[in-house]
Amino acid sequence: MVADCGANCARWFLCLANFVFIAVSTGVLIAGTWLAADKASFINLTINVTSSEINPANSSNGDAEKILKEFVEPAVIEQAAYILIALGAFLFIISFLGYCGAIKESRVLLTAYGIFLIIIFALQIALILLSTIYKSQAEHHSKGFLKTSLSKYYTTGTNKDAVTHSWDLVMAHMSCCGVDGFD
Repeated sequence: MVADCGANCARWFLCLANFVFIAVSTGVLIAGTWLAADKASFINLTINVTSSEINPANSSNGDAEKILKEFVEPAVIEQAAYILIALGAFLFIISFLGYCGAIKESRVLLTAYGIFLIIIFALQIALILLSTIYKSQAEHHSKGFLKTSLSKYYTTGTNKDAVTHSWDLVMAHMSCCGVDGFD
């Protein structure tokens, strides 16, 4: 009976961890379906929260609200909703496999759970390797994109859009100008 103590602790820890992930993935699914079903309430809630008096991000003379109004468009929210639904469903399925496999001590469910975790781990290693290998190319393309957006879409004067406000905020926080300094 004492020899089973470690196995029981591991089993219940796996149950607890997967139950937490089930709860989190359910929350992500609920948020995604809320965004997909009712974009208008999310937009109103976001604008009301950011325009409140106690919000620390509201100190830039309404710039944050202007940026938010342009970035909180129904198309962007719809894409974010579908991403949240897919991510929540994926996490829910994997966590449910682990939870049920640990509770029922099912070898098939735990094997499927383990295979999914190995696949996720392999994908993470591949992503790390690819980001290390292609770091210079990604940096070159990112700088090119930023320079293009700065030269094409940055406006001066009173007719400022979201891109201009975003660039102003980034340059103010970074205490710099442009992508490569003053170039």
